[in-house]
Amino acid sequence: MLHHDFNQLLTQTGPGMPMGALFRQYWLPVLLADELPENDCPPVRVKLLSERLIAFRDSEGRYGLIDEFCAHRGVSLWFGRNEESGLRCSYHGWKYDVTGQCVEVPSEPDERQSTLCKKIKLKSYPLVKIGDVLWAYLGDPATTPDL
Repeated sequence: MLHHDFNQLLTQTGPGMPMGALFRQYWLPVLLADELPENDCPPVRVKLLSERLIAFRDSEGRYGLIDEFCAHRGVSLWFGRNEESGLRCSYHGWKYDVTGQCVEVPSEPDERQSTLCKKIKLKSYPLVKIGDVLWAYLGDPATTPDL
């Protein structure tokens, strides 16, 4: 029988945990490509290494894997609309691209849009299609291994 502390060491995969750090050194299979079948299709919830994320495909066919929750009020982006190269939060309309960068805040005047949006970015990870599988890398971008 495993000791409780040893069991925790081997099973906890969140950020900052030893097993989480180990798994974050590798590309991980996340979804089948068929789960994001076309541009602007509905987003998919993903729980990977104890992180709640959203996978989506934008209007140009790029894949994104970003934090599930909007930076504004924490609403799940799973309820959002995938439109015009971004995922729009259904609550106040903030829009994010595949890198997690905010690209539009409808309540702000045009002259303030770019200044405000540059300051807002969700956590994001690269999502790459190889064959019929979408792979993500959740580790340090400086040490991204070849896929």
